[in-house]
Amino acid sequence: AQGISSSQTELEGLDPDMDAWKGKCGTGSGADTWTSGFEGPWTVNPIQWDNSYFTTLVGHNWTNSTGPGGKQQWHSSEKPQGLGAFGGSEEIMMLTSDVALLNDPTYLDIVNEFAGDSTALDESFAAAWHKLTTSAFGNDDNARCTGAAPYVASPAKDAAAPSTSAASGLLTSCMIGFLL
Repeated sequence: AQGISSSQTELEGLDPDMDAWKGKCGTGSGADTWTSGFEGPWTVNPIQWDNSYFTTLVGHNWTNSTGPGGKQQWHSSEKPQGLGAFGGSEEIMMLTSDVALLNDPTYLDIVNEFAGDSTALDESFAAAWHKLTTSAFGNDDNARCTGAAPYVASPAKDAAAPSTSAASGLLTSCMIGFLL
């Protein structure tokens, strides 16, 4: 099934900015949703904040295979299970971009650090989130925070949330990717 185009949406008397997402796929939620084709959780409990993504990544040997959505993804021969999207459990999977972290010495150090120390992950995430949401990334003319009290760099704030570490940089890059 396909969604409907903006012009088809207008022909059906619907608002193309608000109603095109409904498409012709049933309700548009739950079992009627479509994914990118990558299927499965990355962790045992994907709705809980912890470092299990990293412990799972380093704790298994990953083999490339075709997932249930027809896309190439990675599975472990140990078949670890995580919470399923519709209840029950599903086999944990990784993408090529995840497994690539294990094959780069710089990123592998970060992955191992986060797998062994959840506080390091928490602190690096806080620093990356702080940088992502408060700084202009060197472009002060186009700062993201333009409210009444924009972020002002201060050595005390920046020392408490160092944003130049490799780990923080990795997390900031991942967050920007998710936001785009």
